[in-house]
Amino acid sequence: MMKKKRGFKIFSVLAVIVIVYSSIMIHNLNTTSYGKVDTLFGIMSKIQVFIYPVTFKNKTISEIRIALHKVSTIYSSNPIVFSNIKNINIKTTTSQVPVRIYTPNNSINSPIIIYSHGGSWISGTIDEYDNVCRKISKKSNAIVVSINYCLAPENPFPAGLNDVYSVLQWISKNAKSINGDSNRICVAGDSAGANLSAVVSQIARDKGGPHIISQVLIYPSTNIYELNTKSWAYFGMDYNLTRENTNKFISLYIPKLEDRKNENASPLLTKNFKNLPNALIITAQFDPLRDEGESYGNKLKEAGVDVRSTRYNGVTHGFISMDRITKKSDLAINEISTYLRGQFNKNKTSSLKQ
Repeated sequence: MMKKKRGFKIFSVLAVIVIVYSSIMIHNLNTTSYGKVDTLFGIMSKIQVFIYPVTFKNKTISEIRIALHKVSTIYSSNPIVFSNIKNINIKTTTSQVPVRIYTPNNSINSPIIIYSHGGSWISGTIDEYDNVCRKISKKSNAIVVSINYCLAPENPFPAGLNDVYSVLQWISKNAKSINGDSNRICVAGDSAGANLSAVVSQIARDKGGPHIISQVLIYPSTNIYELNTKSWAYFGMDYNLTRENTNKFISLYIPKLEDRKNENASPLLTKNFKNLPNALIITAQFDPLRDEGESYGNKLKEAGVDVRSTRYNGVTHGFISMDRITKKSDLAINEISTYLRGQFNKNKTSSLKQ
């Protein structure tokens, strides 16, 4: 009996030590000088960095793409059920652009969302964002056209941008062929894709069309000439987006530094923010791109554009695809879909009159 009591005491002491040690470890993983990362998100993000080191020195473009694919999909759930998905190639003046079209059931004259995926301009595919596009299409009751735009370094700036604009033009002219409404087109994207969406919105305004009613920019990259914001200083060494890697990716996209000042590369550097589409801007607290995304929203507001900006606390860059470890992924998609339904409904009356 005494041995059992002694054994129980030893076990209890060890259990307390393990619990205390685990609590300290979790606290260290989740607590930073700039706030607290969500518990599970912080733990898994650190594990991810350990499994897939964030440095790409001396790596080939193929190796970089494989690594980025793993990082962008490791915490994504299996795709939701969605019955009407079609892959087509859209012919442009210079090439063919593969797109994937998600059409809600009983779609007639439906609004259209043109989605550009992330991947730092050098990586990413429509497959990686399949579930995100399924969810947005289903929840917003809109057609989503996801673009497999061409990537650098094989196709440097502005090739990918030209693909996105060409798809916008085609969709505007051929919306009826996919049961869509050419008067209710939105552009959306995340990270590099949000950069392309913001720039395409500026180009469409300057060229007199096609008309875009709103833009959804998910942690957008808006200034690739200088990575000099406070959020880059705070978060440019940790998690899944570093200053070192981003500089490398940007150099593959636009080799010459001076060319990165171009407003079609860095939309924050444009001189004219007026008459751009309404915008929803989503940022993440622990994202190096946070400040430039919010600065872009502020510039739009100052120019009289209707802007809604939401910062999701406790998460990092890429959280929109990490629904296995954070509920904020679906919270953001719900916000995006609710926002878009509102934008589409505002424009429905005028669309029916035409």
